[in-house]
Amino acid sequence: MPPAATTLCYYFHLLKLDKETSCEYRDLPEAIQAPGCVPIHGRDLVDQAQDRSTQPYRFLLQRLNKFFSANGMLINSFLEIEKGPIEALTEEGSGNPAVYPVGPIIQTRTESDYNSNGMECLTWLDKQQPCSVLYVSFGSGGTLSQEQIVELSLGLELSNHKFLWVFRAPSSSASDAYLSAENAIDPWLFLPSGFLERTKEQGMVIPSWAPQIQILSHISVGGFFSHCGWNSILESVMHGVPLITWPLFSEQRMNAVLLSEGLKVGLRPKVHKNDIVERVQISELIKCLMEGEEGEELRKRINELKEAANSALKGDGSSTKTISLLANKLRNLA
Repeated sequence: MPPAATTLCYYFHLLKLDKETSCEYRDLPEAIQAPGCVPIHGRDLVDQAQDRSTQPYRFLLQRLNKFFSANGMLINSFLEIEKGPIEALTEEGSGNPAVYPVGPIIQTRTESDYNSNGMECLTWLDKQQPCSVLYVSFGSGGTLSQEQIVELSLGLELSNHKFLWVFRAPSSSASDAYLSAENAIDPWLFLPSGFLERTKEQGMVIPSWAPQIQILSHISVGGFFSHCGWNSILESVMHGVPLITWPLFSEQRMNAVLLSEGLKVGLRPKVHKNDIVERVQISELIKCLMEGEEGEELRKRINELKEAANSALKGDGSSTKTISLLANKLRNLA
Protein backbone atom coordinates (compact mmCIF):
# COMPACT_ATOMS: atom_id res chain seq x y z
CA MET A 1 0.00 0.00 0.00
CA PRO A 2 1.37 3.47 -0.87
CA PRO A 3 2.09 5.46 2.31
CA ALA A 4 1.51 8.88 0.74
CA ALA A 5 -1.61 10.46 -0.72
CA THR A 6 0.30 11.89 -3.69
CA THR A 7 1.48 8.41 -4.68
CA LEU A 8 -2.03 7.01 -4.36
CA CYS A 9 -3.47 9.82 -6.49
CA TYR A 10 -0.97 9.14 -9.25
CA TYR A 11 -1.62 5.41 -9.02
CA PHE A 12 -5.33 5.98 -9.59
CA HIS A 13 -4.59 8.52 -12.35
CA LEU A 14 -2.37 5.95 -14.06
CA LEU A 15 -5.43 3.83 -14.78
CA LYS A 16 -6.92 6.77 -16.69
CA LEU A 17 -3.64 7.58 -18.43
CA ASP A 18 -3.31 4.00 -19.62
CA LYS A 19 -6.55 4.32 -21.57
CA GLU A 20 -5.89 7.80 -22.94
CA THR A 21 -2.19 7.62 -23.82
CA SER A 22 -0.46 5.54 -26.48
CA CYS A 23 3.20 6.62 -26.06
CA GLU A 24 5.54 6.00 -23.16
CA TYR A 25 4.77 8.36 -20.31
CA ARG A 26 8.35 9.63 -20.23
CA ASP A 27 7.87 10.85 -23.84
CA LEU A 28 4.84 13.03 -23.07
CA PRO A 29 5.70 16.65 -23.96
CA GLU A 30 3.88 18.09 -20.96
CA ALA A 31 3.83 17.27 -17.27
CA ILE A 32 1.18 14.89 -15.94
CA GLN A 33 -1.18 16.17 -13.26
CA ALA A 34 -3.32 13.94 -11.09
CA PRO A 35 -6.24 15.64 -9.31
CA GLY A 36 -5.05 17.77 -6.40
CA CYS A 37 -1.36 17.02 -7.03
CA VAL A 38 1.76 18.84 -8.11
CA PRO A 39 2.41 18.12 -11.83
CA ILE A 40 5.17 15.58 -12.52
CA HIS A 41 6.99 14.48 -15.66
CA GLY A 42 6.39 10.97 -16.93
CA ARG A 43 9.98 10.04 -16.12
CA ASP A 44 9.17 10.61 -12.44
CA LEU A 45 6.43 7.98 -12.33
CA VAL A 46 7.19 4.66 -10.61
CA ASP A 47 9.70 2.34 -12.27
CA GLN A 48 7.07 -0.16 -13.41
CA ALA A 49 5.41 2.57 -15.50
CA GLN A 50 8.56 3.44 -17.44
CA ASP A 51 8.06 0.66 -20.01
CA ARG A 52 4.44 -0.08 -20.84
CA SER A 53 5.30 -3.20 -22.84
CA THR A 54 6.55 -5.13 -19.81
CA GLN A 55 4.93 -7.62 -17.48
CA PRO A 56 5.68 -5.48 -14.39
CA TYR A 57 3.60 -2.67 -15.88
CA ARG A 58 0.67 -5.01 -16.52
CA PHE A 59 0.96 -6.39 -12.98
CA LEU A 60 0.95 -2.81 -11.66
CA LEU A 61 -2.33 -2.03 -13.42
CA GLN A 62 -3.86 -5.26 -12.10
CA ARG A 63 -2.88 -4.37 -8.53
CA LEU A 64 -4.22 -0.85 -8.89
CA ASN A 65 -7.59 -2.10 -10.06
CA LYS A 66 -7.77 -4.32 -6.98
CA PHE A 67 -7.49 -1.24 -4.74
CA PHE A 68 -11.09 -0.41 -5.61
CA SER A 69 -12.33 -3.57 -3.93
CA ALA A 70 -11.01 -2.33 -0.56
CA ASN A 71 -13.40 -0.93 2.02
CA GLY A 72 -10.80 1.63 2.99
CA MET A 73 -7.09 2.47 2.99
CA LEU A 74 -4.91 3.83 5.78
CA ILE A 75 -2.12 6.17 4.71
CA ASN A 76 0.75 7.44 6.84
CA SER A 77 0.17 11.08 6.01
CA PHE A 78 -1.70 14.09 7.34
CA LEU A 79 -3.93 16.74 5.83
CA GLU A 80 -1.53 19.66 6.12
CA ILE A 81 1.31 18.01 4.17
CA GLU A 82 -0.84 16.65 1.34
CA LYS A 83 -4.01 18.74 1.45
CA GLY A 84 -4.70 18.72 -2.30
CA PRO A 85 -4.20 14.97 -2.84
CA ILE A 86 -6.12 14.01 0.31
CA GLU A 87 -9.07 16.23 -0.62
CA ALA A 88 -9.06 14.79 -4.16
CA LEU A 89 -9.00 11.22 -2.86
CA THR A 90 -11.82 11.80 -0.39
CA GLU A 91 -14.02 13.98 -2.61
CA GLU A 92 -17.61 12.81 -2.66
CA GLY A 93 -18.43 11.04 -5.90
CA SER A 94 -14.77 10.37 -6.77
CA GLY A 95 -15.38 6.61 -6.81
CA ASN A 96 -12.24 6.03 -4.77
CA PRO A 97 -12.15 3.69 -1.77
CA ALA A 98 -12.30 5.49 1.56
CA VAL A 99 -8.90 6.92 2.49
CA TYR A 100 -7.86 7.61 6.09
CA PRO A 101 -4.76 9.78 6.68
CA VAL A 102 -3.64 8.81 10.20
CA GLY A 103 -0.06 10.10 10.28
CA PRO A 104 2.56 11.16 10.78
CA ILE A 105 3.67 7.88 12.36
CA ILE A 106 7.43 7.63 12.74
CA GLN A 107 9.79 5.26 14.48
CA THR A 108 11.12 6.17 17.89
CA ARG A 109 14.50 5.32 19.36
CA THR A 110 15.29 1.77 20.43
CA GLU A 111 18.06 0.12 22.40
CA SER A 112 19.76 -0.89 19.13
CA ASP A 113 20.28 2.82 18.38
CA TYR A 114 23.06 2.85 20.93
CA ASN A 115 25.54 0.41 19.37
CA SER A 116 29.13 1.49 18.79
CA ASN A 117 28.43 3.21 15.45
CA GLY A 118 25.45 5.06 16.88
CA MET A 119 27.23 6.27 19.98
CA GLU A 120 30.29 7.33 17.99
CA CYS A 121 28.36 9.50 15.54
CA LEU A 122 26.19 11.06 18.26
CA THR A 123 29.31 11.92 20.26
CA TRP A 124 30.78 13.53 17.13
CA LEU A 125 27.57 15.53 16.57
CA ASP A 126 27.74 16.81 20.15
CA LYS A 127 30.99 18.62 19.24
CA GLN A 128 29.52 20.48 16.24
CA GLN A 129 27.84 23.87 15.99
CA PRO A 130 24.02 24.13 15.80
CA CYS A 131 22.56 23.49 12.32
CA SER A 132 26.07 23.03 10.87
CA VAL A 133 25.99 19.36 9.79
CA LEU A 134 24.52 17.84 6.62
CA TYR A 135 23.25 14.30 7.23
CA VAL A 136 23.69 12.08 4.14
CA SER A 137 21.80 8.80 3.95
CA PHE A 138 20.01 6.85 1.23
CA GLY A 139 17.81 4.68 3.41
CA SER A 140 18.13 1.20 4.77
CA GLY A 141 19.34 -0.29 1.49
CA GLY A 142 19.99 2.47 -1.02
CA THR A 143 23.31 2.56 -2.85
CA LEU A 144 24.94 4.62 -5.59
CA SER A 145 27.13 3.71 -8.55
CA GLN A 146 30.90 3.94 -8.19
CA GLU A 147 31.03 7.02 -10.43
CA GLN A 148 28.32 8.75 -8.42
CA ILE A 149 30.03 7.93 -5.13
CA VAL A 150 33.15 9.71 -6.38
CA GLU A 151 31.17 12.79 -7.43
CA LEU A 152 29.24 12.89 -4.15
CA SER A 153 32.44 12.49 -2.12
CA LEU A 154 34.19 15.32 -3.92
CA GLY A 155 31.05 17.48 -3.81
CA LEU A 156 30.87 17.09 -0.03
CA GLU A 157 34.55 17.95 0.26
CA LEU A 158 34.24 20.93 -2.09
CA SER A 159 31.33 22.40 -0.10
CA ASN A 160 33.50 22.90 3.00
CA HIS A 161 30.47 22.06 5.13
CA LYS A 162 30.36 19.53 7.92
CA PHE A 163 28.75 16.21 6.97
CA LEU A 164 27.78 12.88 8.48
CA TRP A 165 27.56 10.25 5.72
CA VAL A 166 26.12 6.76 6.10
CA PHE A 167 28.17 5.03 3.43
CA ARG A 168 27.67 1.77 1.54
CA ALA A 169 29.64 0.04 -1.20
CA PRO A 170 28.36 0.87 -4.70
CA SER A 171 25.74 -0.93 -6.72
CA SER A 172 26.89 -2.46 -9.99
CA SER A 173 24.08 -0.75 -11.94
CA ALA A 174 21.11 1.54 -11.50
CA SER A 175 18.76 -1.44 -11.55
CA ASP A 176 20.14 -2.92 -8.35
CA ALA A 177 20.71 0.32 -6.47
CA TYR A 178 18.56 -0.94 -3.64
CA LEU A 179 19.00 -3.82 -1.22
CA SER A 180 22.58 -4.38 -2.33
CA ALA A 181 23.93 -3.06 0.94
CA GLU A 182 25.03 -6.46 2.22
CA ASN A 183 28.47 -6.61 0.70
CA ALA A 184 31.52 -8.36 2.09
CA ILE A 185 33.91 -5.98 0.28
CA ASP A 186 35.47 -3.20 2.36
CA PRO A 187 33.35 -0.13 1.45
CA TRP A 188 36.22 2.30 2.07
CA LEU A 189 37.94 0.96 -1.06
CA PHE A 190 35.33 2.78 -3.17
CA LEU A 191 35.97 6.26 -1.81
CA PRO A 192 38.36 8.58 -3.70
CA SER A 193 41.99 8.24 -2.76
CA GLY A 194 42.82 10.39 0.26
CA PHE A 195 39.20 11.49 0.82
CA LEU A 196 38.92 10.24 4.40
CA GLU A 197 42.24 11.81 5.39
CA ARG A 198 41.46 15.16 3.73
CA THR A 199 38.00 15.42 5.33
CA LYS A 200 38.74 14.00 8.79
CA GLU A 201 38.14 17.44 10.37
CA GLN A 202 35.20 18.23 8.09
CA GLY A 203 33.05 15.14 8.23
CA MET A 204 32.38 11.68 9.51
CA VAL A 205 31.74 8.61 7.36
CA ILE A 206 30.16 5.56 9.00
CA PRO A 207 29.42 2.22 7.33
CA SER A 208 25.95 0.87 6.55
CA TRP A 209 23.79 2.19 9.39
CA ALA A 210 23.19 5.10 11.77
CA PRO A 211 20.50 6.01 14.34
CA GLN A 212 18.54 8.28 12.02
CA ILE A 213 15.93 9.55 14.49
CA GLN A 214 18.62 10.61 16.95
CA ILE A 215 20.62 12.27 14.18
CA LEU A 216 17.70 14.23 12.72
CA SER A 217 16.66 15.38 16.18
CA HIS A 218 20.19 16.56 17.05
CA ILE A 219 20.66 20.31 17.32
CA SER A 220 23.79 20.27 15.13
CA VAL A 221 22.00 18.81 12.08
CA GLY A 222 20.84 21.45 9.61
CA GLY A 223 20.09 19.46 6.45
CA PHE A 224 19.27 16.00 5.17
CA PHE A 225 20.63 14.61 1.88
CA SER A 226 17.94 11.98 1.36
CA HIS A 227 16.67 9.30 -1.02
CA CYS A 228 13.13 10.57 -0.34
CA GLY A 229 11.62 7.44 1.12
CA TRP A 230 8.34 8.45 2.75
CA ASN A 231 9.39 7.36 6.25
CA SER A 232 12.55 9.46 6.02
CA ILE A 233 10.52 12.42 4.76
CA LEU A 234 8.16 12.25 7.73
CA GLU A 235 11.11 11.92 10.12
CA SER A 236 12.72 14.99 8.56
CA VAL A 237 9.48 16.96 8.79
CA MET A 238 8.89 15.95 12.40
CA HIS A 239 12.32 17.31 13.30
CA GLY A 240 12.25 20.40 11.09
CA VAL A 241 15.21 19.46 8.86
CA PRO A 242 15.13 20.68 5.20
CA LEU A 243 16.29 18.35 2.45
CA ILE A 244 18.35 17.81 -0.65
CA THR A 245 16.27 15.29 -2.58
CA TRP A 246 18.04 12.41 -4.32
CA PRO A 247 15.44 9.77 -5.26
CA LEU A 248 16.67 6.31 -6.24
CA PHE A 249 13.66 4.24 -7.27
CA SER A 250 9.90 3.61 -7.06
CA GLU A 251 7.71 6.44 -5.74
CA GLN A 252 10.73 8.37 -4.42
CA ARG A 253 10.86 10.53 -7.55
CA MET A 254 7.24 11.61 -6.99
CA ASN A 255 8.10 12.36 -3.37
CA ALA A 256 11.03 14.49 -4.54
CA VAL A 257 8.72 16.55 -6.75
CA LEU A 258 6.31 17.06 -3.84
CA LEU A 259 9.15 18.25 -1.59
CA SER A 260 10.94 20.51 -4.07
CA GLU A 261 8.10 21.92 -6.18
CA GLY A 262 5.02 21.49 -4.00
CA LEU A 263 5.97 21.97 -0.37
CA LYS A 264 9.22 23.78 -1.22
CA VAL A 265 11.15 22.25 1.66
CA GLY A 266 13.80 20.54 -0.47
CA LEU A 267 16.27 21.16 -3.29
CA ARG A 268 16.50 18.67 -6.15
CA PRO A 269 19.69 18.33 -8.20
CA LYS A 270 19.58 18.12 -11.97
CA VAL A 271 20.71 14.75 -13.32
CA HIS A 272 22.87 14.85 -16.46
CA LYS A 273 22.33 12.62 -19.47
CA ASN A 274 24.69 10.03 -18.04
CA ASP A 275 22.47 9.89 -14.91
CA ILE A 276 25.22 11.48 -12.81
CA VAL A 277 24.94 14.51 -10.55
CA GLU A 278 28.31 16.24 -10.71
CA ARG A 279 30.44 17.42 -7.80
CA VAL A 280 30.15 21.16 -8.50
CA GLN A 281 26.35 21.06 -8.48
CA ILE A 282 26.38 18.95 -5.32
CA SER A 283 28.63 21.49 -3.61
CA GLU A 284 26.44 24.40 -4.73
CA LEU A 285 23.27 22.70 -3.49
CA ILE A 286 24.85 22.04 -0.10
CA LYS A 287 25.94 25.66 0.23
CA CYS A 288 22.48 26.85 -0.80
CA LEU A 289 20.80 24.63 1.78
CA MET A 290 23.22 25.21 4.64
CA GLU A 291 24.10 28.88 4.29
CA GLY A 292 21.99 30.64 1.64
CA GLU A 293 18.80 32.68 1.89
CA GLU A 294 16.90 29.97 0.03
CA GLY A 295 18.02 27.50 2.66
CA GLU A 296 16.60 29.76 5.37
CA GLU A 297 13.26 29.84 3.54
CA LEU A 298 13.28 26.04 3.27
CA ARG A 299 14.01 25.79 6.99
CA LYS A 300 11.20 28.20 7.81
CA ARG A 301 8.68 26.24 5.74
CA ILE A 302 9.65 22.84 7.10
CA ASN A 303 9.38 24.16 10.66
CA GLU A 304 5.85 25.29 9.82
CA LEU A 305 5.18 21.75 8.58
CA LYS A 306 6.66 20.40 11.81
CA GLU A 307 4.17 22.43 13.81
CA ALA A 308 1.34 21.25 11.56
CA ALA A 309 2.44 17.62 11.96
CA ASN A 310 2.39 17.92 15.74
CA SER A 311 -1.00 19.62 15.62
CA ALA A 312 -2.43 16.82 13.46
CA LEU A 313 -1.77 14.37 16.31
CA LYS A 314 -3.30 16.48 19.07
CA GLY A 315 -6.75 15.77 20.47
CA ASP A 316 -8.48 18.07 18.00
CA GLY A 317 -6.00 17.45 15.17
CA SER A 318 -6.89 16.27 11.67
CA SER A 319 -5.35 12.80 12.03
CA THR A 320 -6.83 12.23 15.48
CA LYS A 321 -10.27 13.11 14.12
CA THR A 322 -9.72 10.69 11.23
CA ILE A 323 -8.77 7.88 13.62
CA SER A 324 -11.90 8.59 15.68
CA LEU A 325 -14.04 8.52 12.54
CA LEU A 326 -12.53 5.20 11.50
CA ALA A 327 -12.99 3.74 15.00
CA ASN A 328 -16.68 4.68 14.95
CA LYS A 329 -17.15 3.06 11.56
CA LEU A 330 -15.48 -0.14 12.70
CA ARG A 331 -17.54 -0.13 15.90
CA ASN A 332 -20.74 0.12 13.86
CA LEU A 333 -19.66 -2.84 11.73
CA ALA A 334 -19.04 -5.03 14.77
